[in-house]
Amino acid sequence: MPIYEYVCRSCGKRFDHLWTSITAAEKAAQSGENLPCPACQNTETGRIISQVAVLGELGGLTPGEQRGLNAQAERIASITPREQIKQLQANRQQKNSSS
Repeated sequence: MPIYEYVCRSCGKRFDHLWTSITAAEKAAQSGENLPCPACQNTETGRIISQVAVLGELGGLTPGEQRGLNAQAERIASITPREQIKQLQANRQQKNSSS
């Protein structure tokens, strides 16, 4: 059973409607039948595109997106910053010169 989101052109109220089937929703749209606004009862309403959120165990990312982020993090972690390399080299030289 699909839920569609609507907006009232008169008062601006956003509301949703649970249809018994996609076919019922399509028939109503094709016949020009508009749902009444629950706030002002005006029939000047229109269906709007709803935002979709994908939620799951990965915090909303698909498995492919999560793999991509993990691979990117591994690549970044495998690169040692130039400053850190210079510091390591300086420490090694200092250790060798003191021995």
